[in-house]
Amino acid sequence: MGPFAMGIDVGRTNVRAGLVDRRGQVVQFLEEAVPPVGQQNPLAETLVRTCREVLHRGGVKLADLVTVGCATVGHVDPDSGVIVASPLQGWTGIDLRTPLSQSFQRTVTVEGEGNAAALAAYFFGPSRDRSPLLSMVVGSGIDCGFIEDGRLLRGAKNSALEAGHMRLFHPGRTCVCGRTGCFEAHAGGYALASLLAEYRAAGHELPARPEEVAELAQASHETCISIWEEQGVLLGLGVAILLDILNPAMVVLSGGILRSWNLFKKSLLKTARDKAMPRNAEVAIVCAPDPERACLLGAVVAALRAEKRYDFFLDAQAETG
Repeated sequence: MGPFAMGIDVGRTNVRAGLVDRRGQVVQFLEEAVPPVGQQNPLAETLVRTCREVLHRGGVKLADLVTVGCATVGHVDPDSGVIVASPLQGWTGIDLRTPLSQSFQRTVTVEGEGNAAALAAYFFGPSRDRSPLLSMVVGSGIDCGFIEDGRLLRGAKNSALEAGHMRLFHPGRTCVCGRTGCFEAHAGGYALASLLAEYRAAGHELPARPEEVAELAQASHETCISIWEEQGVLLGLGVAILLDILNPAMVVLSGGILRSWNLFKKSLLKTARDKAMPRNAEVAIVCAPDPERACLLGAVVAALRAEKRYDFFLDAQAETG
């Protein structure tokens, strides 16, 4: 059996871990809730415990584990594996690499969610080798990554493309970062939950969870349909700005909100193409093949690249980055 790589995605609300085989398939997967904000040790313990359970369920021995890659929200120091800045209170300074490395006796690579999703898009699926490529992860918040000729756009402090905190609206909604008008304060999971709370406070009989609103929209509930269409418009505005700034050849969307892609695809595509400059508007905008596991897969790619294990995948890519 094996070899395998372990991929981890530390989101704002959930931790996902999965075993990835040489075909690039996630063969064992587990999701756990993120522990209370500000508790560093419980977060590290959750990561280790979740990964050990994945190994156990897969019947995989530690000797068959090649490497560990971890994607996370926030700005990461790639040399130390520490979250050096985060809009989430209590996350700054958390060391993700050390507890994982000590527990599994493997080199651990830590990468930002947006960058990880960009790597996954560049290495797998219909977007493979498309360059330059923009990745947008739409989960509770919004993270982006940009890759050109196999190289990630990182910026001077590894914090490039903090697109979720572009201030698009004035005055706008209050964001988790404390400012107002941010992109992710209006689009994405947190924004959608806040909007639903407002609807409920105004007397609308709507569920509190976006997944349930999606189910009602699928069943032709007019208010729920309009809520998702408006999400598409808001996401499309952000995509249009990034199209004009970065001029990608393809945009790949991933994250938990993409479970409902069919409900907002049309309005997102129309808005992005109407608002972007004509020369930049005619670009493929697609959903990742496995949108909820894109960051996890990209974390594995980041780890393998860091260790120059280009031969791990049976259908190996060229040595880039």
